[in-house]
Amino acid sequence: MKEFRILGPLDVRENRHSIDVGGGKQRALLAVLLLHAGETVSTDRLADALWGEQPPTSATSSMHAYVSRLRKALGRERVVRDSRGYRLAVEPDELDLHRFQRLLDSGRDRLAQGDAEAAAQTLRKALSLWRGPPLADFAYEPFAAEWIARLDELRLEALEERVDAELALGRHRQLVGELDKLVREHPLRERLRGQQMLALYRSGRQADALEVYRSGRRLLDEELGLEPDDALQRLEKAILNHDPSLEAPDAPDERRPSLAHLVAEKSHTAARRRRTPVRSEVPVPPDSVAVIDAERARVVGHVLVGRRPVAVTGGHGSVWVANADDGTVSRIDPDRREVIRTIGIGAPAIDLSVGPDAVWVANGSEGTVSRIDPNADAVVETIDLRGSSELAWNPTYAVDAESEAVWIAAGPHHVVRIDPATNEPVAIIDVGHVPVGVAFGEDALWVATIAERALRVEPHTNAATTEVPIGHPVALTAGDKAVWVSDSRGRVWRIDSETAAVTQTIPVGRGLIGLCATAAAVWAVINADGTVARIDPENGEVVGRVAVGHSPTDVATWEGAVWVSTQGESAI
Repeated sequence: MKEFRILGPLDVRENRHSIDVGGGKQRALLAVLLLHAGETVSTDRLADALWGEQPPTSATSSMHAYVSRLRKALGRERVVRDSRGYRLAVEPDELDLHRFQRLLDSGRDRLAQGDAEAAAQTLRKALSLWRGPPLADFAYEPFAAEWIARLDELRLEALEERVDAELALGRHRQLVGELDKLVREHPLRERLRGQQMLALYRSGRQADALEVYRSGRRLLDEELGLEPDDALQRLEKAILNHDPSLEAPDAPDERRPSLAHLVAEKSHTAARRRRTPVRSEVPVPPDSVAVIDAERARVVGHVLVGRRPVAVTGGHGSVWVANADDGTVSRIDPDRREVIRTIGIGAPAIDLSVGPDAVWVANGSEGTVSRIDPNADAVVETIDLRGSSELAWNPTYAVDAESEAVWIAAGPHHVVRIDPATNEPVAIIDVGHVPVGVAFGEDALWVATIAERALRVEPHTNAATTEVPIGHPVALTAGDKAVWVSDSRGRVWRIDSETAAVTQTIPVGRGLIGLCATAAAVWAVINADGTVARIDPENGEVVGRVAVGHSPTDVATWEGAVWVSTQGESAI
């Protein structure tokens, strides 16, 4: 059995030794027949492939001579002539391209079936067949350009599938360097860019992940006049929202806990659950807002809203919900528990806050902030923050409003202060790192950044005066005499507003995201298990959990009830 190799320079081997198949047009003829192995190729097509649109008058006789020499080198039975042209006879495993395609299909199937380890091994085997650029010795032949592009595309697809398998195995840290090189080589390839963003995010480098998105968006706009595709935009929103679905799976070779550890953990978990019973009486559908009775700590109803609600707040007699995929804000009547207005934003709304005479919406990757007049139920102003050189091409992550200012967390490492009287930015505050959230307390603004810090910003100077070390933050809220921060390890931090000291660190559960605080309770959304935890603000104890199902994203209190936005598939 012979081995024909075209995934690199053309090579034919038998018993591990190369066979001389000639050079020039004779060698190119073999390459064309290999690309169509098992198919009959007409003499006209072969002439076009070898000489282009104007073959010489001697093309036919030259081709016969090349075929005769190839038969001598490979065996007469290999090059078959029929009435239409020539066919190269090869066995199923003799051509590296055929083996590669079978392995690629097998790897894809195994990945689709959830066997990431087998998929990764199969795809690595497929890629090992490549010895360099395909058809490397025919780059200037008429037939080669289209085939080189097609084969390069197949190789990149195999690489992307293998990276997906490695990501599914929790090997994101090992992939960061490789993906950096691949994205530099193929900057307009959005799937690779998305994989790089995910690997960076899972490696604790959220700011770098967002910068990869921003640079890709700039490049697509400058080169092609396009926006990133839907998948890349959804990934950016998920990173901004610390979506628990992005969390890395455990690597298969991680050290497993001891039996004693498992028994102790099981006992601890069971005891904790006995202390904090989970309650849920009313089923809550996805893309809705669950209504929880704050006194009884149980679900008493729900309101259907737009697609993928990500933020909720109360004010002006209503509950307001930001729907990221719709680009809308739903206004809910809390007494009737129904949507009374749906307000189009025209951008992926990812956070909102209520001020004295407006509802303010942060529009994510658009880099804008929308002002809604609650009397008109309409957007009356959209403020574009990208005009500043510091903020060009950067998204707005979060918003909080008070009587004298609207505060916007904006990339790459700034907080913007807007005067609500003029709708104009009046200060751009450098907070050093990407701000995750903002919350205005009793007399100061608090900012959580991905550098695992909470900063106190004095509103009269627009300067950060205090820095508090915390865990990797996900959300924050200001309550009575305290600021509360959730982190990516499932803890809630209590910071004393006056002393800026951490007074409590409360374990709540992995997948912890949104928070809201009142004098009576702190409510914490746990996306991973579809529950909302109630924390006693005095002693830091988790005193109850309410199951809302699906994937809760944010929480707010209004008129004696707790309102929880939910999306996606059931998590419990």
